[in-house]
Amino acid sequence: MIVWTIEQVLAAPGLTPYVSTEDAEIAAVARAAGAEIIERPDDLAEDTTATEPVVEHAVEVITERSQRPEAVMLLQATSPIRLPGTLSRAVAEFSSSAVDSMVGVVPEPIFLWQRSPEVRALYPFENRPRRQDVTPEQERFRETGSLYLTRTEIYERQHNRLGGRIGLFVMDPAESLDIDTLEDFERAEQWVAGNH
Repeated sequence: MIVWTIEQVLAAPGLTPYVSTEDAEIAAVARAAGAEIIERPDDLAEDTTATEPVVEHAVEVITERSQRPEAVMLLQATSPIRLPGTLSRAVAEFSSSAVDSMVGVVPEPIFLWQRSPEVRALYPFENRPRRQDVTPEQERFRETGSLYLTRTEIYERQHNRLGGRIGLFVMDPAESLDIDTLEDFERAEQWVAGNH
């Protein structure tokens, strides 16, 4: 999955893949695939470590090596499916907008419910719209976990991948797979085998 993501970055002009890891085997695989390695300190490699401190550490290392990046594209290897051109399209949308951070999303049906603390619809079920009549105000999107693009100062000031003026980067529904189970991994493997 790491190699697949590195290859996607290398295919997008102007992007450099960095992999932060404390694991020698992952570092070797990533380096062989063309990524630059950031040696992650043990205190940032705990099971409970959040992503943001890891990104902030990576920014510090990159700044020491060359220059401070203007923005960071965070690509999680556990959400590996990105269509050709997606990363370049994200950079173009980010550059042409006035957003400070951008989150990859996919369209979701508006007909959502919550169970707790009480059962209730998250749409006006009393006046159920037809799918084709859903207005832009009624549209809903689900975060993919696949792609975040954030100005470096947002990490520095807010210690979060999202902050300031947030934009939505609408991705193809095929790009929404997040690997949490063996079945998810098998689905991703099938997709990659058929599209690589």
